[in-house]
Amino acid sequence: MSYISPDMDGPHPQPSRSRLTLALGILLHLFTHAYGAMLVPLYLMIQSDLALKGIKYAALLVTVYGVVYYIVAYGAGMLADRVNRRDLLGWGLVINAVAVVMMGFTRRYEMLLVFSVAGGLAGTLFHPAANALIPAHFPKSPGMAIGMLGIGSGLGFFIGPQYAGWRAVHAGWHWGTIANWQRPCIELGAMGLLCGLAFLLFAREAPGHHENRPAPHPMSWRLRWNIIGIALTLGCRDFAGLASLSLTSIYLLRAMDRDAASVGFTVGIMMLIGVVANPLAVWISPGRKRLPMLAITLLLAGLIVCTVPWFSGTWVLPALCVFQSFHLGSYAMSDAAMLERVSPSHRGRVAGLFLNIAGVAASLSPWIMGAWTDAFGPRAISQSTYHAPFITLGAMMAFAIVSVPLIARLGESHPGAIRPLEEISPVTMEAVM
Repeated sequence: MSYISPDMDGPHPQPSRSRLTLALGILLHLFTHAYGAMLVPLYLMIQSDLALKGIKYAALLVTVYGVVYYIVAYGAGMLADRVNRRDLLGWGLVINAVAVVMMGFTRRYEMLLVFSVAGGLAGTLFHPAANALIPAHFPKSPGMAIGMLGIGSGLGFFIGPQYAGWRAVHAGWHWGTIANWQRPCIELGAMGLLCGLAFLLFAREAPGHHENRPAPHPMSWRLRWNIIGIALTLGCRDFAGLASLSLTSIYLLRAMDRDAASVGFTVGIMMLIGVVANPLAVWISPGRKRLPMLAITLLLAGLIVCTVPWFSGTWVLPALCVFQSFHLGSYAMSDAAMLERVSPSHRGRVAGLFLNIAGVAASLSPWIMGAWTDAFGPRAISQSTYHAPFITLGAMMAFAIVSVPLIARLGESHPGAIRPLEEISPVTMEAVM
C-alpha cells in the first residue's frame, strides 16, 4: 500500500537529498536520547562532587529534562505544522547541545537545573518535527522511514550512558576545575552541536510544507477521553520502563559495587536491543494480532523485570536485555496500533496528548527511584533490598495491559493508516535506503 502525505504538494526532492536528510535525522535522534540518558550512570559521581544530600537530587536533573521535554510536546507538534521543520530540528539540537556543554562548565546545582530545563525545551522539538518531516520525504513508504528513524533512539540510549560512564572514568584530559563527570557533557555536547549545524546546512524541508495552514479539525471529546485513558494506563509501562534505567543504575552502583563505566556499559547495552526490537515487533504482529501480542509482551516484560535482583552479577545483563526486548518492542506495537486507528489529520495531536500525560508521568520516575533508594540507607548495599522496587515496576508493566481494550475502542484500522508490514518490500526498502 502507499500513503500519499499531505505535505507532498510539490515535486518530490532528489532521492539522494531525502536519504541524507533521513541519515542526519537518525543522528539527531541519537543525540536527543543520548542527552536524556547520559547522566544515569553518573549519579553517585554527581552526588559526591556537589555534596548533594541524596541520589534523588542527581536524578532530579534527568527528571527535569524529561518533564519539560514531554509537557510541551503538544505545543511542539502544533509548531511543527506551521514552520520549517528542518530549522526546528537543527536549531533544537544546537540549543540542546549547548545546554549540555554548559552543564560541563558549572558546579552550581541550580544552574544545572536551568540547563536541564533548556535542554528539555529544545529536545521536545525533535519528535513532532522529525515524525512529520521524514515521512514527507518518503510518501510511498512512511512507516519504513519512521522505522529507520527509530534506529537513532536505540543508538542514543546505548551511546549516551555508555560513553558518559566510560569517559567519566577513563578520559585523560583535565581543564581547570572541570570534574570527571563533566567531561562527557562537554564532549557529547560538542559532537551534538556539530551534528545540529550539519543538519541545518545539508538537510532539506519537504516541498509543499506551507508556513500557514488551515486550522485542523478538532478532535472529538470521545476520542480525546479515550486517548487520556490510554495514556493513564499505558503510561504505567512508560513509567516503569524509564524507572528501570535509574533503578538499574543505582542497583548496580550500590548493591553490586560497579563503577560508572561498568554501569554505563550495562545500561547502554540493554537499550541497544531497541534497534532491532522496534521494527521486529511490528513485523511479527500484523493486523488483528497486534493487540493480543501487545498484551502478551507487556505481561512478559513485567514478569522478567521482577526477577532482576535474584540474578547474580553475571546474569543481570542478559536478564535486562530480555526485559528490554519485550519492553521496547511494546512501544512499536502500541504506537502502530493507535496510529492505525485514528485519522491521519489527528495523529499529531493524538501523539502529543498521549506524550503530555504518559511522558510527564514517566519523567518523574528517576527522581522517585532516587528518593526510594535513598530511604534504604545502609541497606542499599544488599541485593534483597531492591526486590520491592523491581516488583513494583513489574506490576506497573503488567497493569498497562488495561490499555489494550481502550486502544481497541478507537475502532478498526483507519483507511490510509500506516501499515508497516505491508510497506516492507524490496520496493519500499529501496525507496528509503
